Amino acid sequence: MSKNENKQSLSVKCGNVSDDFEYLKSLCYKKSEEKKDEIQKSTLSCVEISFWTEDIPELICIGKFWRNKEDKIIYELDFSQSTL
Repeated sequence: MSKNENKQSLSVKCGNVSDDFEYLKSLCYKKSEEKKDEIQKSTLSCVEISFWTEDIPELICIGKFWRNKEDKIIYELDFSQSTL
């Protein structure tokens, strides 16, 4: 089995363009915790999630989720790619 067979990309919408960036970041972390639990129950080993604003689609961040050696899902959010 190749490495990419167990990989998936998703998209999540939260907040609005007019929201404070710190508030948008907190929403992304909250949604990430929810997604982390969902991914933990799945068989996926690697997931990339794009976080977008709901009203006008602007990228907030990219989240990368993966399984560590103990089979726990960990994640990292990259806000440097934001278009806000």
